[in-house]
Amino acid sequence: MKIVIAGAGKMGMAAAQQLCREGHDLTLIDQRQDRVDSAVNSMDVIGCCGSCAAPETLKDAEAGQADLFIAATGADEANLIACQLARKMGARHAVSLLRNPAYIQSAELLKETMHLSFSIHPDYVTAEEISRVLQFPAAIRVESFPDSNMEIVTFIIEENSKLAGISLQKLWAKFGQKILICCVERGETVQIPRGDFVLRAGDRITVTGLPDALRRFFKAAGSYKKPVKNVILLGGSRSAVHLTKLLESTGVDVTIIEQSSARCQALAEVLKNTTIHCADGTDTAVLQEYGISRADGFVALTGFDEDNIILGLYAGKVGVGKVISKVNNTKFVELLRDVSPEATLSPQELVAERITGYVRGLDHASGKSTIEALYYLGDRRVTAMEFIVGEKAACIGTALKDMPISNGVLLASVIRDGKSFLPDGQTVLQAGDRVIVVAADRMIVELDDILSVSGRSI
Repeated sequence: MKIVIAGAGKMGMAAAQQLCREGHDLTLIDQRQDRVDSAVNSMDVIGCCGSCAAPETLKDAEAGQADLFIAATGADEANLIACQLARKMGARHAVSLLRNPAYIQSAELLKETMHLSFSIHPDYVTAEEISRVLQFPAAIRVESFPDSNMEIVTFIIEENSKLAGISLQKLWAKFGQKILICCVERGETVQIPRGDFVLRAGDRITVTGLPDALRRFFKAAGSYKKPVKNVILLGGSRSAVHLTKLLESTGVDVTIIEQSSARCQALAEVLKNTTIHCADGTDTAVLQEYGISRADGFVALTGFDEDNIILGLYAGKVGVGKVISKVNNTKFVELLRDVSPEATLSPQELVAERITGYVRGLDHASGKSTIEALYYLGDRRVTAMEFIVGEKAACIGTALKDMPISNGVLLASVIRDGKSFLPDGQTVLQAGDRVIVVAADRMIVELDDILSVSGRSI
């Protein structure tokens, strides 16, 4: 697919790196020559220096011939203008990143008037992800597929966990909950485990199941954490506003600590029931004064990675049950996996995943792929993909236990007639089923790719 990305900042580069790995033909636009040069030197992309809101720049980048135009600059209005121009020049689809909260309410109107195919709101996407993790405090990542009430949860097996030393084939018998372990990260390795795989303390595992079954499983395994009810947010960013509204709608008490008096006044106008303190939250004495030792959740959302990381570590040290630090530099995210693996979240990676999922949907619509949705697991080396079982699929009519499924592939969930369930050896797929497939170190384009070559004729 020919894709043009306007904006070689953090968001644009994160999306470009993922799309480049998937083999798309990319052109990157940015006003800064150093950014263009860096992108061209580090990836297989074409660079174009100039303003994305200038028709001449878009012509040079051949935006009119693009299957998809993505506007990812830091200026909403420039993004909207660029998308409109690109579409008028002939681009088939256009996606814009938008940060102004007012644009969330006007999403449908903007799609119609500005010829957008899709819009992404980075601050809201970040808030949604943090909210999901806070509502499931044992997890470091929570995903939900469209049309499925199954959740995909990633967490770390602690030293006192009853899971340590248990083989997967004994899991259901011991804990009595129908869950499925999709992948395990152990040290530098990531794998989709078989039944004889034995779990260890320190393993980072991803499981799927119905929400109630997962919670009962965590309790039985000794990994359960009390729901978060009292959260301190450090920094009054747009993400903090979105997150506060999401949390307060579920009964969570939120306190915001923000240093700027002007920003505190603006926050007070939109968050009528929220406790807001105007103070320097990077001072640990201030955090103690405003109750960090009594909080069961802490989220660092300042614009400085170093402050977020250090204060997140401090919050964990003083006993806060769930700590999340927003980190923009992906190198820090990788480093902190070994130091404090449950405490980091990258908005760039979240947005890049949304864009990649949308691109996958376009491939599906064009007949190049049958993937409905896509998420990355296991440090991005494992992929969870949703498919619809077609009437002519080779995997129809055979029980899973008799199906020649390739190594490194797992059928994690089936959605049939609106209801989700975990498949077992007796499950027989039917046309119209939606299935979630997990695969390690490979990309599956069509559902029948889960079968070994010799099994395609079943």
